[in-house]
Amino acid sequence: MAKSVLITGCSTGGIGHAAATQLAAKGYNVFATVRSAAKAGDLASAENVTVLELDVREQASVDAALAQVGDVDVLVNNAGFEVWGPLEETTVDDLKDQFETNVYGPFRLILGVLPGMRNRGAGVIVNVSSVAGRVAAPINGLYSASKWALEALSETLKYEISHFGIRVHLIEPGGVETPFGDNRRLVGAGAGEESPYSELISQWEQAGQRLTPDGAAQPDAVAGVIVDAVENGNKFRYPATPDAEFVLTARKAMTDEQFEEAMRQQLGITW
Repeated sequence: MAKSVLITGCSTGGIGHAAATQLAAKGYNVFATVRSAAKAGDLASAENVTVLELDVREQASVDAALAQVGDVDVLVNNAGFEVWGPLEETTVDDLKDQFETNVYGPFRLILGVLPGMRNRGAGVIVNVSSVAGRVAAPINGLYSASKWALEALSETLKYEISHFGIRVHLIEPGGVETPFGDNRRLVGAGAGEESPYSELISQWEQAGQRLTPDGAAQPDAVAGVIVDAVENGNKFRYPATPDAEFVLTARKAMTDEQFEEAMRQQLGITW
């Protein structure tokens, strides 16, 4: 019997959509979730794929989706969004919203599938984090905080549930060519408002081009890393793009001060 995979955040053009397509092609029974079915694109007619509406921010929506799916063999927590702007110009409500989707949402799904996995003595939980979950940067502090929280939950979960035959994996992409940026919540200087941080925004927007001179990675490449984690699962963390590999390798090899200086030089940040 084909294993069932529940993937959140499967809108067209994104990592979740690509992962659903690749896993379905391998014969998995994929439940691809989106906040609106209209955003599922060709997944609606794909073989081995069932599209479900799911808002990870709402417990009732999570419960309803899990009731339709039944036993979940593989959970891929991919849904997320980013608040983008200087910390001083964000609000507590922005922070709450960031965590509601990027932390509390995955946690709701984990709590929903974990008892069944534990009782069956098998399961895989893949949490899509980010290089920002390991290395904080200017402008995306709330997003980075949410991904650091997801990484911490994932690491604790790994220690607690591997005993029951359940694997936990983190996927850590850097820049990926998806509609993700279009869905950012821009605040303060990030939204073009007059601000003491306007020059920082200008420098940081140019820095991204220096970090990925050949362009951002494609969703299919990151989806392939997710598939590898699901099928092979030979490590906990999976840096999933060339820029993520570069940044994380440098961060591991350097002190805080060395890393900051190296990144300033690499990215041309004089702020």
